[in-house]
Amino acid sequence: MNNEEQTKRPSELNEDELPDGRAFEDEFTRGFLESTEETRPGYYPFLSGTGKYEMDFPLNGRVGERGYALKDKDYEGVFVGIDNGELKSALSLNYYSTDRRGREDLKLDMINDRISQELEYDKFTSEYSTLYLSYFETEMYYGYAGFLQNEVENGGIEIIYQTECNASKEKCEAKKAESIDVMREQIESIQFTLESNESE
Repeated sequence: MNNEEQTKRPSELNEDELPDGRAFEDEFTRGFLESTEETRPGYYPFLSGTGKYEMDFPLNGRVGERGYALKDKDYEGVFVGIDNGELKSALSLNYYSTDRRGREDLKLDMINDRISQELEYDKFTSEYSTLYLSYFETEMYYGYAGFLQNEVENGGIEIIYQTECNASKEKCEAKKAESIDVMREQIESIQFTLESNESE
């Protein structure tokens, strides 16, 4: 690709200039993608509609247009369907600009209610954010539930990422450990953007 194509967003490119995959085939999803350059193998840079967070987005993922909601810079609901053949995953993200430090327990209780389980969350702190994360299983799904709190300004993201396996029990068990790692890496790629802090 020449420099001009690299600076263009995927939504501005012709179809024959795009990578082959669900994320670029879907026009709505393409609007969130920042580049056709991979962030890591099989993933591309995604910027939320609020501009408040970014993440690695899987080539086989698609943002559900009917399940998407945006209210100015205050709230954004994103539902991502990910098709890995026998593994079908759903990543649900809800961003609230009003979430502030000190209310994390309340947010985690709300997430527990959504998945009808009392989870124990591990806490991971970085310079700009704190991630609360817990693995869970139901009869049909397994995955992670969590909450990412911005430590620089107000703002938080509720995260539920679950996977269902449509194969034999043995095959599903063989794929499980790897898919759990994939889900965790995806969640850990979610980062708040810092540009907004400097411009406000």
